[in-house]
Amino acid sequence: MNTISKMQEEVTQNTELHHYILETFGLQSKKKRVRKKLFKQVISQEKVLKKVVKEFKQTDQEQSIPTTKHEESNVSFDTLPITALLKIGKEFFKEEESVRFYYNKNKEPFYKNKEMLVSCISTNYAAATAEIQKDIINKL
Repeated sequence: MNTISKMQEEVTQNTELHHYILETFGLQSKKKRVRKKLFKQVISQEKVLKKVVKEFKQTDQEQSIPTTKHEESNVSFDTLPITALLKIGKEFFKEEESVRFYYNKNKEPFYKNKEMLVSCISTNYAAATAEIQKDIINKL
């Protein structure tokens, strides 16, 4: 019984585990009430809780094996939402036209062109110094 309470406590405190549970069960709702309900159901079922925590620890160990330089080179901006891309762009690459004119209807090639925004940010990220790359990763 003590180990289950430890696992329950770990689930409630670990935000990465929260995200993993949401991914595992395919919950796409942003509503806090729905998320809490899912966590409560997972915590109440011992077998499911043990299985999820075990899988999470295995995937966490697999992700920690690659070197940090390898992880930094594989940053994918494709999956990020537009708001996050624009926030990164305006903070680090504000002089780029695709960042500046993303919501400007008068600038046709840049207006709501996510592909251009992603390619601009990824190329500038690759050309940036290691310190700036680290700052960008911390913002994600």
